[in-house]
Amino acid sequence: MTLIRSLRQPDDPFRDFCQWDYDPVTAPDAQTLRQSAFLLHALNQTPEGDRLSAIFRRIQQHWGAFNTVWGVKSTDGALSWELYFYDYDRLDRRLGIAALQDCLPELVAPGLAAADQWPWFMFSVEFDTMTSEAGIASVDLYFEHDGGTISAGLSEVWDGYHRRPKNDYRFYRSAPDRAQILRDLSGLPPLPGRLQPGRFDEEVFVISRKSHSSAVYFSRVPIRQTLLFAQETGFNAALTAALAADAAALAPYRFDLGIDYCVRPGGSRLRRSAIYGIF
Repeated sequence: MTLIRSLRQPDDPFRDFCQWDYDPVTAPDAQTLRQSAFLLHALNQTPEGDRLSAIFRRIQQHWGAFNTVWGVKSTDGALSWELYFYDYDRLDRRLGIAALQDCLPELVAPGLAAADQWPWFMFSVEFDTMTSEAGIASVDLYFEHDGGTISAGLSEVWDGYHRRPKNDYRFYRSAPDRAQILRDLSGLPPLPGRLQPGRFDEEVFVISRKSHSSAVYFSRVPIRQTLLFAQETGFNAALTAALAADAAALAPYRFDLGIDYCVRPGGSRLRRSAIYGIF
């Protein structure tokens, strides 16, 4: 069974990409869609969409509704996806990588579940149009770290044999901690264009130093500013149009947004943009 576009139900939670609860922007009504409507639009943009949708549906059934975070990533208009699995119990695991192997035994490489013994609080899996055939050879593991004013983390790549450092993340309250954000941003290449802290009325701002680029995230962003982000970052055109069409039905939600950027001749350039939600 594949994912379906459906209306929000009264007991559906409002959670951000850290699986933290937030208050809706506006009161939901009978026409409010579930946030996964945008994920479905993205899957419909590729010939592999039905197969990926079926995989995501199996995961949703295994983890339960609203316990998995999705990210839709646009690189020069080309799409990919990433799913994020949280387990804040760490060593007292409820659902770990072994559960993903149980859910997708034909896709998950042997040995990955050995990482369940380590105190990560989240792992993620990247999906593209080849994943359903090539399988899942590695996962990213996320560990608690020091930094920011809310929280911080470090990520590693794990392939069942080796752990390789990848990225770090620092979370801040966007408006109250603006001075600290600007000080910490001074150690990174300048942000491209108008993509500055506060640009999208985000509640939380995240700084990340990645192995291949720099990145920032705008967390808990209303739909109007999410659409502005899609337009200003050159997000996939069909998905930007779909977001505009569904804007009224998604108005209660706060989305999470991200950009990866790097320095090239002439200044910083956007490498990739992403929109996140839960399903």
